[in-house]
Amino acid sequence: MGFYADPWLRAARDRIEAHPEPPFGANDWRATDFDKVSEAVEKAIKAALIERHGSIPHEHDHNKLVSLCQTTGVWDVLPPALRNLVEEVESYRAGNPADTPDSMASSPEQLQRYFFIARRLIDYMEYHVIGNDSVLRRLKVA
Repeated sequence: MGFYADPWLRAARDRIEAHPEPPFGANDWRATDFDKVSEAVEKAIKAALIERHGSIPHEHDHNKLVSLCQTTGVWDVLPPALRNLVEEVESYRAGNPADTPDSMASSPEQLQRYFFIARRLIDYMEYHVIGNDSVLRRLKVA
């Protein structure tokens, strides 16, 4: 893992790991649960950019994750399932989070799926993007 990315990846994992397991059959999911996924995804993506450049340039310091990925080259290295997660997170953020948790995570199983895919995204960014120098050098941050 890279020197600059380490705190960002750790923060992303902390957002996901802090997620408590619900009691069996519980339907007590809130918008804040998907906010954790959203924040973890953003931190994982920005970790790669920080590792490449040392910081996030002002033009890349925004919450439009699909655009950020596309303009920096991250989009080209993401598998389709991880691209879908980034698109869904951005779609969630574009709406009013208080109004959209039912559409984004309609069941505990669906929300668990988001947490699982977010963990895969963090690992992918760490090992296949940050940990692969040839991929990391292809990112266009500055």
